[in-house]
Amino acid sequence: MLFSTYNIHYGVGADGKYDVARIADAVAEADIVCLQETVRGWPQNGYADLTAEIGQRLNRYFRFHGPMEADSSTTDAAGRITNRRRSFGNAIVSRWPILWSRGVMLPKVRLATTFDLQRGFIEAVVAVPSGPLRVYSAHLSHVGAQQRLPQVAALMDAVNRAPLNGGTWDAAAGETFMFQEMAPPVPASAIVAGDFNFTPAHLEYPLVCGTPSTHGRLATAEHLSDAWIAAGNSEEGVDSFPREGRIDHVFVTHDLAPKVRKAWIGHGIVASDHWPVFVDFDL
Repeated sequence: MLFSTYNIHYGVGADGKYDVARIADAVAEADIVCLQETVRGWPQNGYADLTAEIGQRLNRYFRFHGPMEADSSTTDAAGRITNRRRSFGNAIVSRWPILWSRGVMLPKVRLATTFDLQRGFIEAVVAVPSGPLRVYSAHLSHVGAQQRLPQVAALMDAVNRAPLNGGTWDAAAGETFMFQEMAPPVPASAIVAGDFNFTPAHLEYPLVCGTPSTHGRLATAEHLSDAWIAAGNSEEGVDSFPREGRIDHVFVTHDLAPKVRKAWIGHGIVASDHWPVFVDFDL
C-alpha cells in the first residue's frame, strides 16, 4: 500500500500558480492520501471544493473537514441569498471506502497580536483489503510550541483512546430506526499523518515518538513510530518544507513499523509550497 501526506497550500504551488489538477497528479499513485490546507467555498478560487476536485480526478473516496469555518455567502441585485460557507482544513482521499469518520477540533487559545486559526484532524477507518485501518489527517499550529503542545496531547489522547471511544455509533438501533447495522470496527493499527509544524528537534516530537536515550527512543505502547525512521532514513538533515526541516510526518502504531518498506519525499514537485511525503507499506 502506498500512502502519502501532502500540505497542498490551498492549491497554490511554489511557483505561485493555482493548479489543483497537478496536485492530484502528484499523488495519483498513492492508495491513501492525507491532505492539509485544502479549502472549500472561498471566493479567491471561485468557491472551489479542492478535495472534491482531487477525489473526482483520481476517482477516489474522500472526506473533508474544515475546522476553520466562516460565512462566504453572496446576495444578488434582487436580494436572493446564495448561502455558502468557506472552510480551511484537512482531508482523506482513498482508493477504498472510508467506513466512518469524524472531524475533531484541536485546542485553540486566542492570541493577542499573532495570526493563528482553528486547527483540527480527521479520524477515519478505511476498508483496506488487508483489513480495516485507522487513518488520521492532522494539521497543527504554525505559531509555536505554546499552541502545539496542547494539540499534540489532544491528538495522542484520541489515538490511544480510540478503542474506548468507539466509532461514530455503538451497537445497533431498533427495527424502527434507520441504523440497522452493528457498530463499525475500530482497528488497533493506525496511521497518523499530516503537517505537524515541528521537526524531530522540537519539544513536541518526544510526546509522539518517545524520549531519546542511549538505548534509542524510549517509546511506550502509547507512543507512535516514525515511518521515516522505520524505513531506515536519517532523523535529521532533510526538509519536507523548504528551509523549515522535516515537519510533515507519517507516524504509525508500532505494529505497522516493521511493515514500512520505503519512505521518501517528493523533492522537486512544485504543486505546493510543501513537498509530499510517501510511505510504502507491505500490508
